Amino acid sequence: MADDTELIIALAEYEHLRELSRTVHDQSSARFTFFLAVASGATAVSAGLITTGRPDGQIRPAVLAGLGLLVLLLGVFVFARQVELNDRGRRYAVAATVLRTYLARRAPGLTPFIIMPTLDDAGPFAPEPFHRHWFRDLVSQAGMIALVNSVLVALAATMAVLLLGGPVWLAALVAVMVATASVAGHLRAIRRRVARSAAQVGTVLTTRSLAAPSRVAG
Repeated sequence: MADDTELIIALAEYEHLRELSRTVHDQSSARFTFFLAVASGATAVSAGLITTGRPDGQIRPAVLAGLGLLVLLLGVFVFARQVELNDRGRRYAVAATVLRTYLARRAPGLTPFIIMPTLDDAGPFAPEPFHRHWFRDLVSQAGMIALVNSVLVALAATMAVLLLGGPVWLAALVAVMVATASVAGHLRAIRRRVARSAAQVGTVLTTRSLAAPSRVAG
């Protein structure tokens, strides 16, 4: 009877984790899609203002700057939220892996048929490790938002140099430097959050004598 109670609790917790993971995935995708829609709309409006704006061109720089600032502010907020959601998703994946290990150990005969990762067997769908290459972070949803933010910051820096009377080559150089620094800053924020999450997960798993965090990262 005790074993049945433990199994019921484990299955309920596992199902709850599945729902939480699905919610995080849906929220992350919705925010990313919304940001892309806003950025695409702002780009289309900017292109329209450039080609069909007032002949004297007086209103266009201010409007273009306002649109760029709006997208940049939105990008910063969405980026921060994406990093948080990604962190939650990784933690939920670790929790699901731990519970899956418990269920597999209860029925050792079924272990060869379980293809999702456990603490004892990574399986064919081994999760991504916490300590992964920076390029994986760059091509993630948060990384794509970081690229858009960096481009906007670089464009702002370029316009500032040109408005101050600087040469084109200097504006281009400043744009490259600003964009590179911005991307690096965004990636650093992502990787610091991942490292902090890995440390916290590792502490819990080590305390409970389960496994190292690199084996169960999401």
